[in-house]
Amino acid sequence: METIKKNINDKIIDYKRFAFVLISLSVFLYLGAVLPVEEKTLFKTYMLMGGTVTMLGFSGLFFYQAARLKKKLTEMDDEQVNM
Repeated sequence: METIKKNINDKIIDYKRFAFVLISLSVFLYLGAVLPVEEKTLFKTYMLMGGTVTMLGFSGLFFYQAARLKKKLTEMDDEQVNM
């Protein structure tokens, strides 16, 4: 039971880490889309904004997975206390 809890806790940490990395990367893409550059075309701007939205979506998905696993972990702790 302890190995399962440790495995779930490690997954929670990994999901949160992935989410924060994706948020950081999406900030850089957003800055690239917003800052004016001479060679930037409309297509490049749309690509950068699309990448920003995609990464923010995946980041939200990873935060959701971390919250779901955290809830599962607390339920496992509650079951163990009730026994």
